[in-house]
Amino acid sequence: MVTFRSAGNPPGVGEELPALSSLDPQSAVEALFDRYQLRMLRVATVLVGDPAQAEDVVQDAFLAVYNSWDRIRNKDEAVGYLHRSVINTARSRLRRRSVVQRLAGLRHHDQISAEDAVLKAQLPGPLTAALAALPRREREVVLLRHYLDLSEKETADALGLRVGSVKGYASRGLAKLRKVLDGKEDQR
Repeated sequence: MVTFRSAGNPPGVGEELPALSSLDPQSAVEALFDRYQLRMLRVATVLVGDPAQAEDVVQDAFLAVYNSWDRIRNKDEAVGYLHRSVINTARSRLRRRSVVQRLAGLRHHDQISAEDAVLKAQLPGPLTAALAALPRREREVVLLRHYLDLSEKETADALGLRVGSVKGYASRGLAKLRKVLDGKEDQR
């Protein structure tokens, strides 16, 4: 391992970075790590706002430099590649975090919505299951037309459909419900 620290100085202070192009990949990345790890960690912490994630970002960035060492044209300027890698990795983590946060609000599989709770209490179990099995449009039309007792025109306006489409979806949906529920009645 190549160490460039002097006993009295903090890492990277008062030291000259050796010519990275003259070092093997491992020694070069170790030299970069000794000199720039703390700076990269500070940058990543500011970017991602979490010290533990910042450490992961910096680790990934140094790993990327090591894995890409043969493709870096000017090895003595690898610090710029390291900076870009830290920033890009931090951005990627932030994007991933924002997607997870957005989706976290949508994923409450174990919680039932207020509408579903009311429907479940009002409708018998087999009917609720049969409604859930209908395609989305047919289910929406049947619920609006026959549960909420909206007119064909009101249902069409609510769903952005034509009245003829509402009639078709309602007809197909009710036929499927009858078929499913008649089959359940026969099983009793």
